[in-house]
Amino acid sequence: MVILNRTIRMNFLQILIVSLVLIQTNADIRRDCREQTGVSWDALKRLKAADFNQTDHKLKCYLKCFMTMNGIFNEGDVDVERVLRHLPRSLQESSRTTLEYCKKFPSKDACDKAFQLAKCYFKFQPEVLRSVSFV
Repeated sequence: MVILNRTIRMNFLQILIVSLVLIQTNADIRRDCREQTGVSWDALKRLKAADFNQTDHKLKCYLKCFMTMNGIFNEGDVDVERVLRHLPRSLQESSRTTLEYCKKFPSKDACDKAFQLAKCYFKFQPEVLRSVSFV
């Protein structure tokens, strides 16, 4: 029983440490992308509120930066399998279909591609927008 309790505590501690590292890493990525692109807080808040009618190129490049730094966007294309690993299992299959559809949308450049992808995806999967921490 003592060994089991110690094992449970160690597993919990490991999970806690990994979670804290991931949260900090994600916060660092968001900060770095904000600094790199110069996107405004207003544009990010509007995006979080599902306002995809924005034309701000800095916002589009922020999304590209965020996706690239998280390893889900490379050379203008989305890595669907990597995206799915960030999502709850209950959304993975529908998200696969949506992402395959959305990645075909035309775009002007890589920043616009990231924005168009996000816009399309969140149109079909709005519940994910509440749980994604990209702002």
